Amino acid sequence: MILEVVTTEETLYSGEADVVIAPGIEGQLGILPRHAPLLTAVNKGEVVVRNEGIETSIDVNGGFLEVKDNKVTILVTSIL
Repeated sequence: MILEVVTTEETLYSGEADVVIAPGIEGQLGILPRHAPLLTAVNKGEVVVRNEGIETSIDVNGGFLEVKDNKVTILVTSIL
């Protein structure tokens, strides 16, 4: 699946992902390829991206996450 982590000013991450783990408002969200459509708020915390055994972390200060058509978009207010 494709993941984009963006602010209103820049793209922080854009690329393939096997797993995305994000701090949801009710706990951790685990997103895998072909996940059902979803729109939810994201809390302050760490977004973890795993792709082909490589793990990348992005500290975010809250925002929104959308899953649609095998693409995950996370719009964050800012990074930490």
